[in-house]
Amino acid sequence: MDNKNQVMKKKILFLTPSLGIGGLERVQVTIANRLVEEGYDVTVMILDPIDTLKDLLDERVRLVYKTYKNHWGKRFSFIRHRYYDDGVWETRASADSLYRYYVGNQRFDVEIAFFRGLCLKILSGSDNYNAKHIAWVHSDVLKARGYDNCFRSQQELYRAYAGLDKIVCVSREAEQTFIEAIGDTENTTVIHNLVDIEEIRKKAEEPYASEYARARFHIVLAGRFLNRVKGQRRLMRAVERLHRNGADISLALIGNGAEEYLLKGLIKEHRASAYMTVITGIENPYPYIREADLLVCASYYEGFNLTVAEALILGVPVLSTDCAGPDEILDQGKYGMIVENSELGIYRGLKELYSDPQLLQEYRTRAQQRMDFFDEDKIYRQIEDVIER
Repeated sequence: MDNKNQVMKKKILFLTPSLGIGGLERVQVTIANRLVEEGYDVTVMILDPIDTLKDLLDERVRLVYKTYKNHWGKRFSFIRHRYYDDGVWETRASADSLYRYYVGNQRFDVEIAFFRGLCLKILSGSDNYNAKHIAWVHSDVLKARGYDNCFRSQQELYRAYAGLDKIVCVSREAEQTFIEAIGDTENTTVIHNLVDIEEIRKKAEEPYASEYARARFHIVLAGRFLNRVKGQRRLMRAVERLHRNGADISLALIGNGAEEYLLKGLIKEHRASAYMTVITGIENPYPYIREADLLVCASYYEGFNLTVAEALILGVPVLSTDCAGPDEILDQGKYGMIVENSELGIYRGLKELYSDPQLLQEYRTRAQQRMDFFDEDKIYRQIEDVIER
């Protein structure tokens, strides 16, 4: 055992929605694993039993399942829908009650809400006054839905955030939109998402199913199947238009989510299976990203967008809509193409890169020059500083 692990550091609790396949969840795994490597005692409590990524957690990380409380609102789907995914009781109950139900008498040195909504409300009810309390902000709050889930008013939401020791925003624009939407709580800081560069490159070399539609110009979008955020459908329309105009182009949509069958249905309806594919149920998207000619972020809004970072780490060119996170990662277009946040913007960007292989190669070269942005040790030290300071 390393010397740094002989003396256990602080006990840390993460409250997180689930460990399903998604960027937020992969970041949660990466941070938890790095913290236990550094000697911390880490517990990850998930509020939904989806745990696809649990096997990626270091065996020293304690994983706790604490599902939503069984209450009468769960029997009425229209009520559950009205209150997003957190149910009625979680909205009406006091933060103190929520903390007692979910955390109880357990005691930690650091308590972290790794997501908004229920995670935040639980944390705001903590009676562990000796602990440090931290929240993460992963999205453009002005555009994201559900940032006020479980809270009865904007004032209650503001007080929950303002009462914390620190709020970690994953990009400068995420911080700016947080302040604009919720108010200046005077406790925010910016720390980019921690990525495990060595692990990403190692997993990118693993075998993968290569039997899927692939053309001369092959595009990948990896992200949750949620069109109103990730914009899969407008990317599909842009690719279809290019294909109709004679482009030798293909698209692979990689991810999971409720809209999987809708996307597959659209491909079938438009008879596009020869050049469009939906790839789902995989824990390792990196071989597919590595083999792509271009990684596309077609999102309407973001906070960071992990797949953009992962593509650059693998030396894959990136095209992104103009939104928070990717703008910062790509340095306003220096290290990847940034286009107008519209279907037409995506179409024009794809057309330009398809028509100009030299420009595409230039972006590939620039992707490889962006590695300093993902300095793991620097980002980890920033996280540890928030925990320890």
